[in-house]
Amino acid sequence: MSSFPIGEFLSQFAAVLPSLLVRFMLAWAATFVILIFVVSYLRRHIRPQFLKVDAGIRAWARELRYADVTATGPGADERHARTWFFRFWTNFASAPALIIGSLFVAIWAAGNAAEPRLWYLPGVSYAGAMLLSFLSKRVFRRVRPPRAEGAFGHKLQDGSFPSGHSLTCFCFWFMMAVTATAAGLASIWVALILLGVFVIVALTGISRVYLGVHFPTDVLGGYWIGLLWCAACYIALRPML
Repeated sequence: MSSFPIGEFLSQFAAVLPSLLVRFMLAWAATFVILIFVVSYLRRHIRPQFLKVDAGIRAWARELRYADVTATGPGADERHARTWFFRFWTNFASAPALIIGSLFVAIWAAGNAAEPRLWYLPGVSYAGAMLLSFLSKRVFRRVRPPRAEGAFGHKLQDGSFPSGHSLTCFCFWFMMAVTATAAGLASIWVALILLGVFVIVALTGISRVYLGVHFPTDVLGGYWIGLLWCAACYIALRPML
């Protein structure tokens, strides 16, 4: 088998795309409706508890990042090595990285996997997560954490909830583990993938709070939405893939 048969992948994907889109949109719409109702309920009934969690964890993250927690702005006494470590994990979960990862996995599977279409799941899950993140931010319109002029992410204008990096990273990597299990990979490989998923997803979420661009509950919300969407995506698409 060839390692990266792009032509074979394109022909396989084109053949399954019409039926895949129908199932995808139905699963996505159901997820979005559930998301709206659940988040709206939580905002009305336990918002004070959310705010306490956010305040406590953000204070801890600031102590972790700055030698002088009272300093603000680009001249603050920052622990730079630690900050660059977490910036790496934020960038590792960026859209370009996950798009490349999605294509890499699907193209590789076209010539190397027994069930190549099964490996579309991580990429499809990522695509749905991106759409969920985009629309949810505009529905809930939570204001981002305050950031000093010149600080990392100070120009971001979109909503804070959910954390898009946490949501999309969770959906891609968690679905990688699910796909590996469904494809019948050896238990040792599945265990290693699960360990990698936990580390990557956890560090991505921590990085968003550490860098001050999200509240902790934005990250937790991203994980919860990701789990909901992965379940809906797998149930809807697994039979045809």
